[in-house]
Amino acid sequence: MQQSMTEFKNMTEQAVPKMSARDIHVRYGDNHAVKGISLDLHLNEITSLIGPSGCGKSTFLRCLNRMNDSVAGCKVTGQILLDNKNIYDQNIDVVQLRARVGMVFQKPNPFPKSIYDNVAYGPRIHGLAHNRTDLDEIVETSLERAGLWQEVKDRMDSPGTALSGGQQQRLCIARAIAVNPEVILMDEPCSALDPIATAKVETLMDELKSEYAIVIVTHSMQQAARISQKTAFFHLGELVEQGDTTQIFTAPRNEKTRDYITGRFG
Repeated sequence: MQQSMTEFKNMTEQAVPKMSARDIHVRYGDNHAVKGISLDLHLNEITSLIGPSGCGKSTFLRCLNRMNDSVAGCKVTGQILLDNKNIYDQNIDVVQLRARVGMVFQKPNPFPKSIYDNVAYGPRIHGLAHNRTDLDEIVETSLERAGLWQEVKDRMDSPGTALSGGQQQRLCIARAIAVNPEVILMDEPCSALDPIATAKVETLMDELKSEYAIVIVTHSMQQAARISQKTAFFHLGELVEQGDTTQIFTAPRNEKTRDYITGRFG
């Protein structure tokens, strides 16, 4: 009975979206970059956003934690709900929002600080640690979950920038998860990495999805097919098709999706 209740709870949590975008439009002056996107994002799932360069997928991704707020002339309309609360409400604390919806960028961007301080930065500013022991535990746990602890535990005072590219990206993932986010956004996280480092990051994403909703922008259709449960295909600022990854790649309903996946354009 207890197991059935747990299964029911998990199914219910998965049925209710963690985030929902409704009719999102993004304009940069006269450029209508994103046109009426509606998309649901769930816990325990990786959603891949695919499509040719300039199709609006990264612009849409940045709407999910209001990164576009800092872009001059950018106007976002529509509604994005996180646990049924509109993240564009004027009462929303954007700093807290970005702790709940973490971001990992295309190019690894560790702070010019030690490995330890890179991971400790967020917990410090958000007051998540009461003392040094708490902070040490958060740092170690985050690095462990990012698959990096064994590689760096003996050089925590070394600069994060001295790590290899793949290690730097996993450090940035550790930094993102150190503040207990609920959603992780990744914008082409493997595009600057070699195949071995890419495989490590993909394995990490697969492990992390058990705790988070993950959204990844990727140019690699092979990557989307390997790691994601849901896929959304963007073209010219519009969301052409979305669905289970297997269905999108094996039986796309839209001709544009089929043409992109089969390499006829893009």
